[in-house]
Amino acid sequence: MQSLSEMISKPTTFDVVIVGAGPSGSACAYWLARAGWSVCLIEKKQFPREKTCGDGLTPRAVHQLAQMGLETTVAANGHRYKGLRGFGFGASVEMNWPDHPVFPNYGYTITRFNLDGLVAEAAEGHGAVLLNGVEAMSLLEATESATYMH
Repeated sequence: MQSLSEMISKPTTFDVVIVGAGPSGSACAYWLARAGWSVCLIEKKQFPREKTCGDGLTPRAVHQLAQMGLETTVAANGHRYKGLRGFGFGASVEMNWPDHPVFPNYGYTITRFNLDGLVAEAAEGHGAVLLNGVEAMSLLEATESATYMH
């Protein structure tokens, strides 16, 4: 893998550039890299990072993480839950996740501090190039491919 300084000195071409290495961007990078695409994943912040939103994973998200081989690590660093509890207008209701032929009937809570880097590392493990602390400023017009230049 090239270092950031090597990439700056010599433009590098990728099949796909993904801006934002949160769970969605990193999962996209994972699946594309696993399929053989050359992928650059750009993240403005440095991992690990604190982020206060998105700590709850639904059964669909758990299924994706399991397909990526990450559920065991998520389970070790998170909390498994079986449904949702809603409050409003003086009442509360508890709803369990339903049984489903594909998705599990549970979710997890895990901090983004733990989750984001985990999924980004999985993408790197399949060949994606992760650039931490790099901000995408604008798009460059290119005739055939996107090229990273500083």
